Order: sequence, then structure tokens, then C-alpha cells
Amino acid sequence: MTTTRPAGVTSGEPAEPPASLTARLAAWAHAVTYEDIPAATLAAARSQLISNLAAVRASLRHPAGRAIVAAFGPPLRADPTRSACVLAALASALDFDEVAYGGHVSTGGVNVAIAHAGVDRLDGRALLTTIVTANECAARITAATILSPFFRGQTNTHCHLAGAAAARLRARDAAPGEWVAGLGLALGTLPVPLHHAVVTSDVKALSAAASVRMALDGCDAAAHGLTGPAAILEHPEGLLAALSAVPLPEIVTTGLGRRWHTDTLTYKRFPGSAYLHAAFDCAERLHRRLGAVDVSRVRRVVVHGSLLTWQMEQKVARELDGPRTNVSAATLSVGYGVATLLMTGAFGPGDLTPLALADPERWALAEKVVVEHDMDLSIRMAQATSPLGESLRRAGDRALDWPEFVRWTGDAAPALLAALGGPEETFEQATMAIGARVAVELADGTAAAESRDAFVGSAGPETRRDHGAIVARKFLSTGGPRDVLAELEHLDALGPEQVVAVLARAVEDLPEP
Repeated sequence: MTTTRPAGVTSGEPAEPPASLTARLAAWAHAVTYEDIPAATLAAARSQLISNLAAVRASLRHPAGRAIVAAFGPPLRADPTRSACVLAALASALDFDEVAYGGHVSTGGVNVAIAHAGVDRLDGRALLTTIVTANECAARITAATILSPFFRGQTNTHCHLAGAAAARLRARDAAPGEWVAGLGLALGTLPVPLHHAVVTSDVKALSAAASVRMALDGCDAAAHGLTGPAAILEHPEGLLAALSAVPLPEIVTTGLGRRWHTDTLTYKRFPGSAYLHAAFDCAERLHRRLGAVDVSRVRRVVVHGSLLTWQMEQKVARELDGPRTNVSAATLSVGYGVATLLMTGAFGPGDLTPLALADPERWALAEKVVVEHDMDLSIRMAQATSPLGESLRRAGDRALDWPEFVRWTGDAAPALLAALGGPEETFEQATMAIGARVAVELADGTAAAESRDAFVGSAGPETRRDHGAIVARKFLSTGGPRDVLAELEHLDALGPEQVVAVLARAVEDLPEP
């Protein structure tokens, strides 16, 4: 009788255990090249870099950013770890950073890549490859945990940890084994920012910096032989199990080199949570129609939003304190941003300074803003790729084990899941559809309303067409020099010395605020 053994296994040899998720992700991240990345994905990452630099510039002109620099030093210096931490704090301080399907991927990945450009002599192509690689690692790990009762938005510190570690490992051209150890060490200790602290102080910026520091320390330890858990993601007591009601481990490695999470990027025109931006777009349009809105003329302002917008307002409302409101809470407040836009037609970093926040007229109008949940907007939000739709499609019937989804949809949950269809093969047509409708009801009985199915800059066909122009305006609005912008737009052609020089000018050539 003949016994057939698996190929490559000899008599008496145990079969090799399957490679861990981290090992498979690391093997891809180590091997991917600039030439492997589609042109559209590289263009998205180029805009991501410009947008992130604009966010850093905005904070440098703000009192919070100046305090960060006074405490920890300038954003670019010889020590890449110190630089990366300062850059991460600045990019996060005003909630002006980019988001993808899978979280705030720039905080760690882009800022660590910038910090390493000089010490690792990255030319433009290497810098972009580092950013894309970090995006893919951070976004996939975060998306695999997204069906969770907690850890939302910028407080998803595991996104920062993964992005920062991946960027350092890629910039250093670390071997696959070092990648596995570095990611395991980075993700093995998870900082947990407290909601109250985040919305009543400047903890958010420090939590971003601390997460980046922890990740980079893990990479340094791995480079000198310390080991990290290879199964940190999928182990029954690993990251996914600890953070998710419904872990989705397959997202980590599905479609590597085909489903580019970088293609799902959303670019912010306003500081503040992306959950608020559709309402901001509407308020901006209403200002054009109504002119400067006088609070005495307004009976109330009704914001119809998706579940995410409504929940955000519920979480932050109790922490608002009128003219004494902290800047972090203001970046999460629907009412403050909408009121500012109705009154002035704009909402930018300057509207988050202590002087602007102390304006009693803005808060008087903000108190008249009411946020109501619109189920149709929530369903459209869930049908898009980001921030939840693709994870729900991937989960299928497993999503019925996510209590938040069932609580939100009730008896309609199975039908809604079935209507979503199957997972997307690529993200070339990725969308984000966080919409809003804003109605201004005036004291004289008249009303005006505007609606948006998705905000300007959110993932979708218009953003794929216009993201270069969107981030260029953002960079210039923070005082960014036009010649620096022109060089960044042609980053792929720059050598290592040119990259270092243009990045230095991008964050250091600041006019007086």
C-alpha cells in the first residue's frame, strides 16, 4: 500500500505550520516595489503627503502646535524618532489629517516616512513606496478590527502603531523576519486614550505621538534581536480578538497588490472629524445663498445625518462648554463648525484658536443646531466602501454578531446585509458616502436647506479626478509656498537631497500667523 505525503514533507517530518498573518503581510511589504504600484495609487499617496504636510503647517501656526514644538522641538531634526513623534502630534492636533478604509493612516505612516527621508536617503520614489506600504499595512490591520464597540477614528492607536512600524521597516529595508518581530513588538502593547481626556484636553496629539514612539521603539528592538509574537493578529488572545466583536482576519492579506487601500483615501478641506464634513459642505453652500447669518434671525438649524454623525454629536455634546470649549472638542462638534460656516462662509484652523472659540455669537448659533439621525443616510453610508461597508460585506452573516449593527438596524439587519452584495475585488471605484442635509429655519417662518450625499474630498469619482487640486488648495491655504507645492507634485522625479530640501521647506518656511 502506498501512502501519499504532502509535497515537500519527508517521512517523519512534521508539516510546516501555516505562515502567520503578520508573516504574510511582511513578506509582501518587504518585496513590493515602486513599479508594482499603479499610477493612480501613487497619485493618491502623493496627494496624501501634500495634505499631511498642510495639516502639519496648520498646527504650526496654531497655539497648540507652537506648544508642541516648544515642548518637543521642531518637526524635522537629525533624530528620525523625535521628528516622527512631533510630526504625528502636529498632524493630529486639529483633526485635519486624511482617512482611508481602515483609519487615519497618515499619522504613523506618512510622518515616519518624512522623518526617515534624510537618514535613509529616500528619493521621491522610495518615499512614495514607503508611504503606500505603510498605508496598506495600517489600513488592513485596522479594517480587520473595525466591527468593534470602541476604538474609533484618531483614537484607533493600533492604526498608528502599524503604520509607523511599517514605514520604519520599509525605509530601513528590513528583512522579513525583522518585519515580523517589529510589527509584533509594536502591536503587543496598545495605548488606550480615554474619551473624556481626548475631548477635554490635548491628549489626542500626545496619544498619536506616544503611539508612534512605541512602534519605533519596537522596530529598534527587533533590529537588535528582540522577538515579537508572530501571531499577534490572529491568536485567540491577539489584537483582533481583543479589539473586535467580529474579527475579520482575512482582510489583512486578501488582495495584496490588487486591492490597494490607498485608493480609498479621503482628503479633508476642513479641520474636524470626517463624520461632520457633509454638514460643513451644506453650511458653506447655505452661506452663499443667505449671506452672513445673524443668530437673532435663526429659529433653529437642523442637521440630518447618518448614524456616525449623530453618534459623534451625542458623544461630544456633554463636553462642550461654549466659549470655554477645548479645541479637541470643537473639532468634533457639528454645531460649532456649522455655526461658523453659516456666519463666516469658512471654517479653518484659525477658527479653532482660543480667540475664535471665545466668540459668544458662534456658540449662541451653535446652541440652535440640532442633529437628527436619518436612516436613509445611514443606509447609504453602509453601502459605500468606507468606513464600514466593505467590512460588512466581508463579514456577511457574521456581522449579525456585532451588537452595534443589530442595535442600529433591528429586524432589517439580514436584509440590509444581503443587499450589500459581495466584497469589492479592487478599490479602483471605492467610495465614502457620509451625507447630510442641513435646514436653516428662520424666525420669519422661511427656511433654506442644502443636502450632500457625500462631501467634497471623500473617496469617490470626483475625488479621484480632483484630489490633486483639493490638496493643493489646502497646502496653499496654510501658507505653503507655490514652488514647494510644484516640487511635491513631481516628487517621483526628485533625488534624496532634493526630497530632504523640499520637505524641510514644506514644514519650516512658515510666515507669521
